[in-house]
Amino acid sequence: MTKSSNIARKINVGESRQEADTFKLWESYREQATMWRVIALFQMFGSFLLICFAFYLYSTREITLHVPRQPLPGQYAVNQVPEDILVEAATEIVNLIATYQPHTAEKQFRAVLELLDEPALSQFKETMLGMELQAIRGTSRTQLFVVDPSRNTIEFSRHGAHVTLIGERDKFMAGKLLTPVTTAYRITFTTKPRNKINPYGLVATKIEQMELKNGIR
Repeated sequence: MTKSSNIARKINVGESRQEADTFKLWESYREQATMWRVIALFQMFGSFLLICFAFYLYSTREITLHVPRQPLPGQYAVNQVPEDILVEAATEIVNLIATYQPHTAEKQFRAVLELLDEPALSQFKETMLGMELQAIRGTSRTQLFVVDPSRNTIEFSRHGAHVTLIGERDKFMAGKLLTPVTTAYRITFTTKPRNKINPYGLVATKIEQMELKNGIR
């Protein structure tokens, strides 16, 4: 009888422990299920907000296309020439006429003639290839012009594109440096039918030189 009681007691204890373990396992699963349910709710709410934001962006977007005007057959309009090309052309001219040595001046000035058109062409021949070249040879003058790229400006008008380069002009007479002068060169460009050598057909029609006091026009 005693053995039977012990066996029955052990069976009851085992069943109680099994029920307790099952309850603990169920509690653990319930906590995990609650956590995943909360995460799922947050994901649903976040997805809803993202969808609303996407619809807002789609409804308020604007598409702007900048399409350059079609160039004329064989010739660009001057306002169709990229600004960096205009600055490059102006820099080339200024380097040829503003930085020189007595034995290179004439060669450089004659190279500029290919980049000019009337009325600048006739004026340049008269002043630079005439009086200026004689003065350079007579005084053995050397000149150096250093451009300040941060002060480059481009303007457009009915007369063409006006590119202004500002920098410091240094003159050396008999090896002696004279007082540096802040100078602005204003080059007016127009276009003619382009070719392989001059793909944009850029030519300068006017060259202006201005000395700036205290760096201001």
